[in-house]
Amino acid sequence: MQNNTNLFYRRLACNFNRQVLLIALIIPLFAFFPNHIEAEEIGQDTIVVAIGSFSPLVILNGDQISGFDIDIWEAIAEDLNLNYKYRVMDFPEMLDSLASGVVDVALAGITINAEREKKIDFSQHYLDSGLGIMVKSDATIGIFSRLRVLLTPGIIQGIVFMGLFIVLCGHVLYWSERGKDAINDHYFPGILEAFWCVIATITTVGYGDIAPRKWIGRLAAFMVMVTGIGLFGWLIGEFTAATTTMRMESVIHGPGDLRGKRVATIEGTTSVDAVNETSAIAIECKNPADAYKRLMRDEVLAVVFDSPNLMYYADNEGLGKVKVLSELIRKEYYGIAFSQGSQLREIVNRSLLKLYDNHPGNSNYNRIYGKWFGEK
Repeated sequence: MQNNTNLFYRRLACNFNRQVLLIALIIPLFAFFPNHIEAEEIGQDTIVVAIGSFSPLVILNGDQISGFDIDIWEAIAEDLNLNYKYRVMDFPEMLDSLASGVVDVALAGITINAEREKKIDFSQHYLDSGLGIMVKSDATIGIFSRLRVLLTPGIIQGIVFMGLFIVLCGHVLYWSERGKDAINDHYFPGILEAFWCVIATITTVGYGDIAPRKWIGRLAAFMVMVTGIGLFGWLIGEFTAATTTMRMESVIHGPGDLRGKRVATIEGTTSVDAVNETSAIAIECKNPADAYKRLMRDEVLAVVFDSPNLMYYADNEGLGKVKVLSELIRKEYYGIAFSQGSQLREIVNRSLLKLYDNHPGNSNYNRIYGKWFGEK
């Protein structure tokens, strides 16, 4: 019995020593395995890529999706053998969905900045950009737009007062001087001749052929000279002020001219802060198309947004109607966005570098860039 017990313990000790030795041999092997996820593992799952209309980076035309960002992403996805699907969203929704993990990747000319980096992660930047200013071409500023600026409350009030004054004094002059000199005895054209006399006096042209003979006619003429001339001068002053304001408001040469002007921009983008920094009145729109419509309807004097999108519009739908100013408000850089802590970020960055280095001087990146923006 004693021998059997000793034999049992010896076998137990031997098995334990074997297990310890096996563990000791296996643990160092973990150092040779990568501690990050590989592209093959990620490629097994379908990645949700959020995109939004942002020509020419993302162009949505029915079921057709194209653009610079799309070509960049699809080259990366092919290199990494990734399964993915697109989901179209508005820009603010895109960033919120990325931060909450609803989507895995977002593309649409997303500017890299410190505030966004707190909630989401970025790849290295793949395109230099900046915030530009677009205004209407001088030739497209029509007569109705100018009249709308000129018809200020002060001018409208002056025109009403002037009209009433001419009507009142003209009737007094007609009833007192009709049938004499140049004022006809009949109401028509006598009243028109009286009106002309009042207008000629107000504008300091003089009476012409009319010289009032009755005291009431002379009193009316005196009122015209004293009150009417002052009223006319006030109206001219209002017109002068409005004309000056119109010239100042319609001329925008750079960021410094935006102060106090109504400027359209896109909600949820860095352009909102940029507009506020210029002390302009920011009119936030849901998308670029809405901002461009407001500019063409003269609801705003300029649009501030990412320069690639502004230039694409100016060269296509807005050709001859708008122009993009050469001076940028500030430079910006675009990156591919990921949910925070995403393991996609590292492998996408490696693939992005391969796009640059594939063929020196004729890389895949240069080919894609040339397709959408021309040769560098």
